[in-house]
Amino acid sequence: MISHEQRRKRASDIYDQGRETVVNYIVELEEKIESMDDRLKRLEAFMHQDSHNSSLPPSSDKFNKRYPENLHPKSKRSPGGQKGHRGSTLKRVTQPNAVIDHHVNECAHCGTSLAETPSTHYQARQVVDLPEITMVVTEHRAEVKTCPCCSQKSHAAFPDGITQAVQYGPEIKAVGVYFMEHQMLSSMRTVEAIEDLFNCEIAEGSLFNWTIEAAEQSASSYEAIKEYAIESDVLHMDETAVNRGKNRKWVHVACTPETTYLAFHVRRGTDAINEIGIAANFKGRAIHDMYASYFTYTSFEHGVCNAHILRELTLAFEEYNQAWAEELIQFLQKALRTVKSSIRKENDSIDARTLSKYEERYMMLVEKGLTENPLATRGSPHTRGKVKQSKVRNLLDRLHKHRESVLAFLYDFSVPFTNNEAERDLRMVKVKLKISGCFRSVGGLDIYCRLRSYLSTARKNGVGAFKALVDAFNGHPFIIQQRVVAE
Repeated sequence: MISHEQRRKRASDIYDQGRETVVNYIVELEEKIESMDDRLKRLEAFMHQDSHNSSLPPSSDKFNKRYPENLHPKSKRSPGGQKGHRGSTLKRVTQPNAVIDHHVNECAHCGTSLAETPSTHYQARQVVDLPEITMVVTEHRAEVKTCPCCSQKSHAAFPDGITQAVQYGPEIKAVGVYFMEHQMLSSMRTVEAIEDLFNCEIAEGSLFNWTIEAAEQSASSYEAIKEYAIESDVLHMDETAVNRGKNRKWVHVACTPETTYLAFHVRRGTDAINEIGIAANFKGRAIHDMYASYFTYTSFEHGVCNAHILRELTLAFEEYNQAWAEELIQFLQKALRTVKSSIRKENDSIDARTLSKYEERYMMLVEKGLTENPLATRGSPHTRGKVKQSKVRNLLDRLHKHRESVLAFLYDFSVPFTNNEAERDLRMVKVKLKISGCFRSVGGLDIYCRLRSYLSTARKNGVGAFKALVDAFNGHPFIIQQRVVAE
């Protein structure tokens, strides 16, 4: 720490060197102050980032947790069921599985015996419950006969899949994989659940063998999902980091409302996307979060996740006092309302005049932001490398460069406003990581991606995850039917 007297002496020495030296010293101090002020603002903005103004998940929000505001236009509907909505509840069945009669033995008023009195009618109440769950052992006996002509023995064939003297069947295997891979229980808790529910003791090693078998049996479905994604008109893409031991890997997703395709790779960028093999063959429109690697592909059109844009604009407005950012948030919300209104009116598109006004308004707000946030200049002629721009300026550059992708939902009503489809499909990967901490092997990560793709796709098509697993173990996995494109 420099003392006050030392500071005065240094200032006096600079003053004695002349006017030019003093001016240069002041300029240098101003540049340092400006640099430190900018750094302080960036650090404060970083500390204030949470799920409502960045891509951080809500689970990462720490002290003074605030629930993220819904950046989509608010509906005017009241909460709960709407007028005309038909509610649902438990319904009586005409043929119950069991009937228990409860008799009246005496009058509740005077005590007279009613044991011999015939009943006039009865009141009925039904209880829906599970039967007692017990394991069922089926013994298969393959008949052996000796030929009276050649004295050779002939054996009857066992059904497909029955290869051991004692083995587990497809139903209990499906339960184990369902608990561990779909409901995200740990292997230890899955073993405990099966023992408690079915009075069946299994080893954790058996569970892992069943997941491998399920992945192998559903391999044809996994390939069909990939082909469906390539042939789709609109495809959601995203990626997330996962830990494999001490190493980081990436899980990539390519999905539609009907399918989910997950694949892992050691990298995140173009090399990984190429090797996965979907983007290189895709010809429709891809929805993503503005990751630069996706924009290297010119074989398909692009649309960006406006939920990400809205959160970044919220950060720009709240932490950097950018008024234009709030206006752009309101603009995007209004544009979305216009699209939804047009869809309700069964219109195929927005009229050219309205669309032109939206485009002009968008560019006006972006240009306003660019004016308020000019390009950063090099502080010293001796500094090398690219000049670092502010977070707000980088956002504005992307909004300007990819304006057609940002407004794609206005041009084509089949383009969604957000990339939530991919976000939802990747969310389960994070849930798995919260339970397990990491994937212990590359093989385990690959199996998880395959099974999660299979089960998610089955559920999107109305097939329950448990049934899909039973069908896979029986050799008949659910396979998505390819789209039929009209000539």
